[in-house]
Amino acid sequence: MAFEAGLYWIIDPLCGWSYGALPLLNRIAEDFSAQHILPGGLFIGSHRRQLDASWLAHVNEHDARIAALTGMTFGADYRHTLLADSQLVLDSLPTTRGLLAAQRFALPGADLHFLNAIQRAWYQDGKNITHPEVVNQILDQTAGPDIRLGQIQENETLESIQHARMLMAMVKGQGFPTAAIIDTDGNSTLLPVGRYYGEPDAFFALVKPQLTRINH
Repeated sequence: MAFEAGLYWIIDPLCGWSYGALPLLNRIAEDFSAQHILPGGLFIGSHRRQLDASWLAHVNEHDARIAALTGMTFGADYRHTLLADSQLVLDSLPTTRGLLAAQRFALPGADLHFLNAIQRAWYQDGKNITHPEVVNQILDQTAGPDIRLGQIQENETLESIQHARMLMAMVKGQGFPTAAIIDTDGNSTLLPVGRYYGEPDAFFALVKPQLTRINH
């Protein structure tokens, strides 16, 4: 399947590094309305993960690095309540269905509003976004009162993840988030997101020439 020209992100709402990249997406959106946000499916099916002690240590280590590099905040309710639940199962399916519902049924840009809100709900407010009712509440606030994750079937979600993974393999992405630009000739460029955490203006300067050529 061919990919049209543009900027692509492969993310997961339950990925801390995707959360750390939000300022980069938001900076691009100030000048270029079209960004393709694809769901990577970090915790899907057999890859769902219970928040046991070993995984919690992994999360805490990465959260500290993300905060230091990006300046993004991790709220007390997230750190002391949500992460204190050893029975919590990390499952990307509800948030992925919500993202796809925002893309399909809401106005352009609603997916980025949803992504901001769903990640703030998890990482700042400590809300359990693995629960469909929480995802639907955020869809109501960001995409519209008639949009629900149930409008996207599970098989559609898995197909979208497979589509994103195909792009990730094509551009040789190494994890989430992966960002790449595909030009009008079909050539792809993997973007070094890791060098630009905490520097949204510098990242914008990097991609602006290519996006300008695509959009004119």
